[in-house]
Amino acid sequence: MRDHYDFSDSKPNPYAKRMERQIAIPSDLWCESASRRLKSARSLTALQLDCIRKALCEGCPVEPWPYGNATSINPLLVTLGASPGNSPQAGDLDTGPLELPPAGLPHPHVENYQDGSGYWDKVRHLARAVTTPTDGSETDAYALFGNMNLDPARSGDASSVDINRTFAEWVLRTIKCQLRPRWLVCLGLTGKFRQDRAVRQAFESIFELDLEKPDEKHQLLASRYCFREWEVHAGRHPLIVVLWPNHPSRHPFGDFEQWRGACEQFRVRHAERLRREI
Repeated sequence: MRDHYDFSDSKPNPYAKRMERQIAIPSDLWCESASRRLKSARSLTALQLDCIRKALCEGCPVEPWPYGNATSINPLLVTLGASPGNSPQAGDLDTGPLELPPAGLPHPHVENYQDGSGYWDKVRHLARAVTTPTDGSETDAYALFGNMNLDPARSGDASSVDINRTFAEWVLRTIKCQLRPRWLVCLGLTGKFRQDRAVRQAFESIFELDLEKPDEKHQLLASRYCFREWEVHAGRHPLIVVLWPNHPSRHPFGDFEQWRGACEQFRVRHAERLRREI
């Protein structure tokens, strides 16, 4: 699978930067409010959207947009994994590029993808819990959600994923500087950060945090697992980086009710921030 991707010639796109300087982009696109983000995204002109997409794709190692990275242009919440997993939707044999991020709409993978492990059902549940605007719909929640991966190759075991640092750094910078979510939830990455020093260093450097020193730790109810959280500087608004207790397919989340409970615990803990941002 690795031979399918060539990361050796990833170059910045100067055209995207020129476009950014020439075209006004509404600041509400990346504000704290879910409803204002959504309204701003839906008001973009075709030229503005083209500019934003060119900036998003700048330096992307897989043209035009990599497999396993399904997001809108301005998600409020991003989940991050090691790879897209190895239980694809029935009939999905293609790991080629995905559709470009949409504006004000869910990415097709976010809204419709049904994998064999139930991963997408679980992250969609988390998205609904966190990103649904006041009086908003399920579709609105998915339009404010993104799922990214540190590697585009399929693998069912995060520990065996051979992450390419060039690709991983592009993903991490894209999340922080281009997508600009308010929450980044890392799924099943605790062990990978211990195992892969280069990826850990890239993560800590880009998000300016120490993985050994979370700002807060919160025990998952009735469990030995915990949430580890950092509040980091990311432009005008803080970004909450979260190491989720475990991957959605791992214990204790094989039981969907356990996953539902973790999402509710997370939502309640951030309720004040959510009310402020909705």
